[in-house]
Amino acid sequence: MRVVKTILCSLLIFSAATAAEKEPINALIREESPYLQQHAHNPVHWMPWGKAAFAKAKKENKPIFLSIGYSTCHWCHVMERESFENPEVAKVLNRYFVAVKVDREEKPQIDRYYQNVHRLITRRAGGWPLTILLTPDRKPFFAATYIPREDRYGQTGLLKLLRAVAATWRTKPAEIEEYADRVSRALRRLEAQGEEAKPVPIDRRMEREFVRRAKGSFDSQHGGWGGAPKFPRAATLVALLQLSRLEGSDPQGMSMALRTLDAMARGGIYDQVEGGFFRYSTDARWRIPHFEKMLYTNAELIEAYALAARLTGKAEYRRIVRETVDDLLAHYRDPGGLFYGASDADSLDPQRGKKEEGYYFSYDETESLEALQKAGIPDAKAKLAAYGMSSGGNLPDFRTHLYLRGKRDEAVRKVLAQMRKNRPYPFIDRKLQTGWNALLAHALFTAAVLDSRYARLGRETVDAILKELVQKGRLMHQKLPGKTPKVPALLEDYSFLVSALIDAYEASYESRYLRKAQALLDEAKRRFRRDGRWMDAEGNFSNPLDLEGGSYRSALAVLALDYLRLAALDENREDQATARQILRSRSAVLREYPTAAPTAVLAADALRRGYVVLKAPRDRIAELRREAEGKLDYPFLLFKAVEDPLYQACRIDRCFVYEHEMMRFVSKLQKRLK
Repeated sequence: MRVVKTILCSLLIFSAATAAEKEPINALIREESPYLQQHAHNPVHWMPWGKAAFAKAKKENKPIFLSIGYSTCHWCHVMERESFENPEVAKVLNRYFVAVKVDREEKPQIDRYYQNVHRLITRRAGGWPLTILLTPDRKPFFAATYIPREDRYGQTGLLKLLRAVAATWRTKPAEIEEYADRVSRALRRLEAQGEEAKPVPIDRRMEREFVRRAKGSFDSQHGGWGGAPKFPRAATLVALLQLSRLEGSDPQGMSMALRTLDAMARGGIYDQVEGGFFRYSTDARWRIPHFEKMLYTNAELIEAYALAARLTGKAEYRRIVRETVDDLLAHYRDPGGLFYGASDADSLDPQRGKKEEGYYFSYDETESLEALQKAGIPDAKAKLAAYGMSSGGNLPDFRTHLYLRGKRDEAVRKVLAQMRKNRPYPFIDRKLQTGWNALLAHALFTAAVLDSRYARLGRETVDAILKELVQKGRLMHQKLPGKTPKVPALLEDYSFLVSALIDAYEASYESRYLRKAQALLDEAKRRFRRDGRWMDAEGNFSNPLDLEGGSYRSALAVLALDYLRLAALDENREDQATARQILRSRSAVLREYPTAAPTAVLAADALRRGYVVLKAPRDRIAELRREAEGKLDYPFLLFKAVEDPLYQACRIDRCFVYEHEMMRFVSKLQKRLK
């Protein structure tokens, strides 16, 4: 590209930056975001995203250096240590750029837009930290993720890049402007193509194609999809498990899901000592994770394992659910009843006095042997080897991150857990987010069939959201403990919370949950639907949503399920029509790339087959649900308490089974749903 060549040539003509005024703090000090606070004492003159930064860039005619990340991001920390704490980098940024920091968890709509920019410019998927260069009027012309300070492994270093861009902007700004205009036009064309995509019929071919495509990329040796890095893809697991319950389903869907769940349960992506899942595995065998624990990862995997436990009766899946919930309660629950967002990949090594990735979770063989022998555990070395431990280790400094190679031993696990008590726990980002907490509540309600305590915890979480994250009647996106929420809710907050509210109704049969769910859906339509498209946020900076998932399931696909569920419970044809419009208008992806949209595949199947509402008097509905969920293999069931003494099974337009006696009712329904 011409602009890139010009930037590189300009390296020869760049004159050194003059010293910038030293400043102990920057403008981020006034922000509440934990991520922005981490950068508030950088020598870089960071500004938060907003009018002040953009006005400064225009007034001073400087490009914008936009850096997007989040507080528990390992490579964000690396780039900060290497570059943003470096005086030389700070001098160049402060003199020639306006530096802007964005917390992608606080403003995901901004991150979503610039991830698309990165994909367009580089032809590769993005990640964090995300680095974008913009003209003063915010047209992007460069995109990258992590950039080392100096040239390394064939990658141009940040210092060289910044100097080249500054020189080009000073001497040949028209070339950068021209390229930025081309990028902006390309972005508009891509959006228009999405608008013009023709809907396709919603039929069973979508379900079959989804399973067929999943087979095509499945790792039959290690479970999961693709190679390294390997992500859990919980929404895919849930969709495969649910679809496997339908008459005539492909048995390989269930097989792929269970093979993956088994592999992760024995792997290092699962914390074999305290429970809970890390965000992804750096290798194809699930052994060495990226050591962040994210609330949304654990929420979605709790749902997947709980569903698998219900369908198979396997005790191992029950244990994974129990340990994961216990880990969240031990480390991530706020006194107000909500759950924190994430913990850092890095943790402090007290002996060295510095942070290392995965230190808290890893072990030295000699120390571990001594601890086990002191506890009187026989065959200590062999039992540690069963957890993958060796003298050479599988991490730097001969340390080992555990995974199961042999039999799990509870006595060994307790000793290893005790060893961690002397280590500082990784930094926890204590943001309390509506959407992520609602995802967890939904998972807990799914797990309630295994243990009633999960239903209680799910209701406590939903009630805490309504108490802590509603400000003057308005749903908010997030807050910090003890602080007033300031960021308005995004569509994903509405979508995930409505789902959890419907679950809360089915766990309690308190009509207030259904009323609130319907009110939030109506409000979401007013706030986020524009010209037939659903946007991720309000305001000028927002993006049209599609059915594909990302780090977690698609908010738009869950919204379609919300409308379908409420339509069935309230016999509301208008809500059903809204769900149909959501799915049909974006249905092309379901035919072309169904594995990118697993939750939408499930929603499309729910639209095609229809939800069935089982009705019974309030004093008998809980018993009916237990009986029905144990005997009916149909994933699209809902339960409603009514005054009528009959047991009834109803679709949105008619009731088709009536009975006075519960067992006869369930028996008839079994035959009708086949």
